[in-house]
Amino acid sequence: MTNNGPWALVTGGAQRIGAYFNQRLAKAGYNLVLHYHQSQTAALALKQQLEQHDVQLVLWQADLAEPQGLATAFQSLRSQVPQLDLLINNASIFEQGTLLESSLAQIQAHMHVHLTSPWLLIQEMMKCQNGQPAQIINILDANLAHRYTGKSAYFIAKKALETLTGLAAIECAPKVRVNALAPGFVLEAIDAVDGGPEHKDINLLQAKVPLNDLFSAIEFLQNNQSITGETINIDGGSHLQCPPYMLKN
Repeated sequence: MTNNGPWALVTGGAQRIGAYFNQRLAKAGYNLVLHYHQSQTAALALKQQLEQHDVQLVLWQADLAEPQGLATAFQSLRSQVPQLDLLINNASIFEQGTLLESSLAQIQAHMHVHLTSPWLLIQEMMKCQNGQPAQIINILDANLAHRYTGKSAYFIAKKALETLTGLAAIECAPKVRVNALAPGFVLEAIDAVDGGPEHKDINLLQAKVPLNDLFSAIEFLQNNQSITGETINIDGGSHLQCPPYMLKN
């Protein structure tokens, strides 16, 4: 039976936080565009898992670090996905490198994944909305305020995405709301070799952010029709004071 519920696209949706968002959205009745780049095995496994919720699932492979063909690739979805009700720009890369060390390839990849591709996806989404209400949520980082230099390309690109959020909120109104979530320490970094920092070093509340708290913020933004252009920090207070684990790296 065809599910006529809303459609959502979570970029980087096959693993980690993106996969969790998709699990919760499927449980809530959303049909999903399941985006992945290199994680085909994980995407297929997640698709099989989500099919129990009787929602429509469309696998979409796209490299957000190579955005030249992204608009065309998105348009290819139109025959299966008439319009999006929710776009979550979640995909991320976070490589080590100071401002002076970062290579051109590193800078371009971070800017494309965190700024260029979300920008293009917003443009393509708006072309097919036909005046229908929808929401865009960009995933930022709660530590943007601390000028941490260890991952300069990542933080500069995320800062640009923060600016994009405000500008898009203005241009996409009145039907489409654009907001951002700024998570703190949720999951250990992919390249963590020692299990990550101790809890006392993570934030003021000395606890990782549960994934459920992130999704609760999405539900809040979905249910509150009066919020646009806002960033919600979900970080145990790490945006207020640079966490000790960042000072150690």
